[in-house]
Order: sequence, then structure tokens, then C-alpha cells
Amino acid sequence: MTSAQATTTANRKSRGAALRDVRRSQLVEAAKTVFKAVGLEGASMRVIAAEAGCSTGAIYPYFQGKEELYAAVLATSLEALRDEVKKAANDLQPENAAQAGLWAIFDYYRTNPDDLTLGLYLFGGEQPAGLNSELNHALNTQLRDVFDLVENSFRDAGAPDPAGKTASAMAQATGLLILEQTGRLRLFQRTASELFASFLKSL
Repeated sequence: MTSAQATTTANRKSRGAALRDVRRSQLVEAAKTVFKAVGLEGASMRVIAAEAGCSTGAIYPYFQGKEELYAAVLATSLEALRDEVKKAANDLQPENAAQAGLWAIFDYYRTNPDDLTLGLYLFGGEQPAGLNSELNHALNTQLRDVFDLVENSFRDAGAPDPAGKTASAMAQATGLLILEQTGRLRLFQRTASELFASFLKSL
């Protein structure tokens, strides 16, 4: 094979990989639309294929089932969340980076409420369902990586119990966002942002 032929082959492979990445992203977006509408239990590969504008068989080279697609939707969300936390805390002192990271998480899920809902498996009840242990472990590892960004900032700032502070803040943020999404927070005539800011001041 000549150098020119090798270059042509490499370019074709690169274009092929790029096209596969685009197609995979399209399938994940289509699956997210379906999961938002009917949840994991109500979804099917046939419905996801219809949303993506392809045949069911066209999905299987990328994903073996709807569970893998659900995991891919959550993984994509967690990647975006991690990027937001890193960007928010960039070049800040540790004590400020921790708070900025928590606000980034809060704002991300407030802006993307469906990501929070899907991540909490709210369509299928309070307990995780439908994902095997391998997929669940991979997603938990991603989520742990996000939490570590905040926890390590607390630790670098010399704050006591950085894990406890991170866990408390996440519980507060999640609870407030769920109350706001369901309209229950209006009963208190407060916004989620107000209450989260107040909590962080006391943290």
C-alpha cells in the first residue's frame, strides 16, 4: 500500500468513526425523548427506532437493548454535568470552588429537569430498576466523579467532614428541585434558589 492509499484509508476510517458517533448521538437523543415521555418500562426499541427515524435493527450495532440506551442517556447527562462543575470551579480558591461546584450542579438540574427525573428513576418508582449491576456501577462511578470535584474542594479548603457537606448539599438540592418541579414549593412561598442559597450559607 502506498502512502497516498494509506492516507485515503485512514481518512475513510476517520469519517466512518465520525458518522458512527453522530448516529449514536442521534439514537441517544431519540431514546431520551421516549424515556421522558413513557419511562424505561414503557419504552421499547421499536418506539425508539421510530423516534430516531430508523429500523429497529439499525440500533443493535450500537446498543443491545433499551437498558443500554437508558444508561447512555444518563451517562451523557453526567458527562455534561461534570463539565459544568469543572468550568464553574475553574481557577477559584478551594473554599469558593466547592460552593461554585454545588451551584453548578443545582443550576444544571434546574435547567435540565428531565435529566434529574431520569437520573432518579422517577418514572419507575423510588428504587433503581431495569439496569444491570454493570451499567449501574458505571453510572455510579461517573456520579461519584462529579461529587469528588466538590468534596475535594471542601477537603482542600480544610473544611471538616467534606463528604458529609457534599452529601448534605446534594440531598438539599435534590429535594428542593423535586419540590419545585412538582409545584409543592409554592406552598411555602419560596423558590428553590432562595432556600438553597440559605442552606449553603449555613454549610
